[in-house]
Amino acid sequence: MCSSDLARRGGWGRAPRFPQPMTIELLLREHARTGDGRALAMATGALDAIAAGGIYDHLGGGIARYATDDAWLVPHFEKMLYDNAQLARVAVLAWRRTGTPRYAEVVHETLGWIERELRIPADGAFAASLDADTDGEEGATYVWSATEIDALLGPDEPLVAAAYGVTP
Repeated sequence: MCSSDLARRGGWGRAPRFPQPMTIELLLREHARTGDGRALAMATGALDAIAAGGIYDHLGGGIARYATDDAWLVPHFEKMLYDNAQLARVAVLAWRRTGTPRYAEVVHETLGWIERELRIPADGAFAASLDADTDGEEGATYVWSATEIDALLGPDEPLVAAAYGVTP
């Protein structure tokens, strides 16, 4: 895969692919300062790939620590408070720059996930992360089998399977 393929997939470098909120923010600020369309395209391309991929939790909100592949499809299921806070901030900046509703959705869903899943009820503080392992198995809490999806969605399952790349 050449570097232009990687760039089209919204990021820099090969797997594992970590979101780069500070780099995305720099690109958004460069666009604001100079009007450079390339900077905006790189920033929004990365955000779009993250928000559309498996690294983004489309059901529960929040963003996984990194993707284990070049296409942002297969997440490492750990979710970190600082990653999500930085990415929510960058999505706010992108929304303000572009007006794209999807960025506002990502902000609301991510902050909702932080509030719901990381807030410690006893004192109102926040936990730093959710672990990726469940009973020693990576991602077991987060992964749905094709059978489970079919049982839940019935006739709508083929549409969801095609949209999210569900395989047995």
